[in-house]
Amino acid sequence: MTGFLIFAGFVVFAFTFAVGMWALGRWLRSKGYGPQLDTLDRQYTALQLRVSPLAMSASYRMFVGAQALNRMPLLGSKTNATLNQQVLMAIRTAQEAQNREPPNSH
Repeated sequence: MTGFLIFAGFVVFAFTFAVGMWALGRWLRSKGYGPQLDTLDRQYTALQLRVSPLAMSASYRMFVGAQALNRMPLLGSKTNATLNQQVLMAIRTAQEAQNREPPNSH
């Protein structure tokens, strides 16, 4: 029961924080800080595009480790192994698509 309450509290906090950040952004734009927020958005998006391949690689390695655990007795099941294999194939497909995309020139 306490686990559920902690999760519910986190959901309420996350929702409240998200609405608060949205309201702060709207308020800052109404005060004339729109161009600075747009500049910040471009810098943050550029950082995300640089970090994205690293995150994809890390998630792939994490699921490869989970796949190794699924092979050990008492630690995995056929269902988990199948789901893990599907996730690994999806990540690999996304990595290949990411590598084929030309760099964005924004």
